[in-house]
Amino acid sequence: MKNDVLDVLMYIFERFQDQEYVVIEEASKLADELTEVGFSDVEIDSALQWIDGLVELRENSGPAAGDESKAVFTNRLYTDAECDVLNLAARGYLYHLESLGVLDSESREAVIERLLALEIHDVDLEQLKWVTMMVLFNLPGRESACAWFENLDYHIH
Repeated sequence: MKNDVLDVLMYIFERFQDQEYVVIEEASKLADELTEVGFSDVEIDSALQWIDGLVELRENSGPAAGDESKAVFTNRLYTDAECDVLNLAARGYLYHLESLGVLDSESREAVIERLLALEIHDVDLEQLKWVTMMVLFNLPGRESACAWFENLDYHIH
């Protein structure tokens, strides 16, 4: 997947972010809309597969850790493959979000997993912020972290 897939995902997220849950009963309707906007079938299929992975994360996710002051903070060792995707600035940003309590270890791992699924090498901070927002928006019990992150002046939009 390339940056264009992230563009499709950002379009979908912006289009549906005001809805608490989006039930896409007919993926073909969404695919038709995305085609009309100008995305290719390959980009659309890849984005829908990425969303399926996000839904799977949501279904397998436990509730949020709760009180961030009681959260256990751990150091994360990155594999070589993860370092190829997440440069030092991206890893530092994830560490920063975790130290602020925006991410817990489970949501951090979800962000990393979804970034790796995009198959983008050397993710930039804007891409990282978008994926973080999408993950927080979709994981149960992360509403306050998502709202807090959304209100930060990080120029996501």
